[in-house]
Amino acid sequence: MPVHAFAASSMITSTKARPATGQTGWDEALLRRYDTSGPRYTSYPTALSFHNQFTPSDLTQALERSNTSKRSLSLYVHIPFCRKICFYCACNKIATKNTALAEPYLARLDREMVLTARHLDTTRPVEQLHWEAVHPHFSV
Repeated sequence: MPVHAFAASSMITSTKARPATGQTGWDEALLRRYDTSGPRYTSYPTALSFHNQFTPSDLTQALERSNTSKRSLSLYVHIPFCRKICFYCACNKIATKNTALAEPYLARLDREMVLTARHLDTTRPVEQLHWEAVHPHFSV
């Protein structure tokens, strides 16, 4: 039964009412609730959601339609550079000690943010901002 690690940590129930046997109690309803496959947090939407029928014009229209809700924005920015590859990491990444290799990426990222902002109501507050650097010590 697949269980996500974050969900599993919240499923442990108190052992105060149990004998000191070293066993942990599990919330069966919570286990069943999260007993499904799902996308990794670094893959949303998942790769299968992307297709050639979604055009640049579709993106522009979707951005502009989102303004009607006046909802706050949640932004995710991925910086895919690290000095070395960690054995547990499945992120898209470029391992290098040459920080200059990140400069063209960062310039294009800056340009993309400018182009995207043209279609967003800039009075909408940014409620969540997630800068995902594969390795936080990769200074550029």
